[in-house]
Amino acid sequence: MAKPGGPGDPGDPPGLVQKERDALKKVKVVKFGVTPIKVDPFSTVTATWNVTVPTDTGFDIFVKLQNQAVAPSGSKTIQVASSNIDVQLGAAIVDDPTVGVVLRGLPVVVNTSDCQTTPFIPASLVTTPIKNVLDAAFGGGGNFSLKPGGSTVTAGNGGLVDIQIPIAIDVPNWFDADMNIHIQLTIAGGNGKVFVAAPVVDPQVNWSLLSNLLTFGCTDAIGSGMSQISKVFLEHIVDAELRPTITQELQSQVDSFVASLEQNDPQHRTFVMTSLLFTATSGLQITACPKPSA
Repeated sequence: MAKPGGPGDPGDPPGLVQKERDALKKVKVVKFGVTPIKVDPFSTVTATWNVTVPTDTGFDIFVKLQNQAVAPSGSKTIQVASSNIDVQLGAAIVDDPTVGVVLRGLPVVVNTSDCQTTPFIPASLVTTPIKNVLDAAFGGGGNFSLKPGGSTVTAGNGGLVDIQIPIAIDVPNWFDADMNIHIQLTIAGGNGKVFVAAPVVDPQVNWSLLSNLLTFGCTDAIGSGMSQISKVFLEHIVDAELRPTITQELQSQVDSFVASLEQNDPQHRTFVMTSLLFTATSGLQITACPKPSA
């Protein structure tokens, strides 16, 4: 049965979503299992299922495993990383997959007893190198100069690094200006890789009140234009230089920690970094777990 639009679409017949939900209630699970239910990190489990899908509801219904469409019966291997998961079997309406139901769910417990986390690494070991890179990059002279004290790099929560770069700009044949550059980075990691993103790159150019008065506000428009041009320029610097530099430095720390675990492990197992957490209070925490041999 075709549906003219999404949930709540004005063209929907009255009560359509409720009828879809009622149809899903008629889906019956004959069998559902997951083996094994306790595994080591980076292992696999196998889900098996058999579902009876009614054909007399007026709606086309599909079965899904871990939100992926599957046949009404079958088996599938699921990769497990380093944390507990719930393997879920569900069903949804073909013409409106947002209307769905969880039929069954089984937890899989991951044994992390052999995983290890780095001793406390202070946040300054991440923020100080970033500040050094920024002060060197923006302290080169020319028509701009880094203000006294240089950049400010602080650690937040959830892997956030907040950066403020105050710059004085010498504009030829015009009034001098200030530029305040605000950059935010997010640091995360998993499956052996470090990820550094830059969700915020925001330069703001400002002139003194006197310059605006003497130019009848023209510097406001010029400042806005310079901010836009600077944003494009800075985004290139952040993507081409800052992010790769930080990623490489953190990846080096991860690789060093993993190598030490492998060297000291009596069985000389292969370890993989499973998480990288960075906060102001907890500093940098790297966790790695042994990976089963192929």
